[in-house]
Amino acid sequence: MRGTVVGLVALWVGGSVWAAPVPKDRTEAEKVVGTWKMVLDSRGNTDTDVEVEFTQGGKMTIRQRIDKDTLSVYEGSYRVVGNELPYEVKQDSLVKKETLTIKKITADELVFVDPDGLKEEFVCVKKKVEPKKDDKK
Repeated sequence: MRGTVVGLVALWVGGSVWAAPVPKDRTEAEKVVGTWKMVLDSRGNTDTDVEVEFTQGGKMTIRQRIDKDTLSVYEGSYRVVGNELPYEVKQDSLVKKETLTIKKITADELVFVDPDGLKEEFVCVKKKVEPKKDDKK
């Protein structure tokens, strides 16, 4: 009887090791969430000051620094369908609708091509981790 109990426990412990979940690859929709800084615009310029933030709920915000005193902010919505990212953004009284094609997406890089064939490249902006304040003095 004791041997049976020990055998069942060993089988249960050993079996639970094999039942560990296998990490799944993130989908394009999950990979796009975050803040992305443009590093190459459609004209080949690398000195752009544009950031695009995609949130989990399908909202997006574009921040474009025009000059040192002017920051334009546009808000809109997006979704990811396969390798396409249809979005719409409100620009003053106009609404811009467009579908971008995702050519490359990794944890650090994002490359879009617009319907006119113009390519834009982005890098992921890593969030700065604020050091925790120690309450003990």
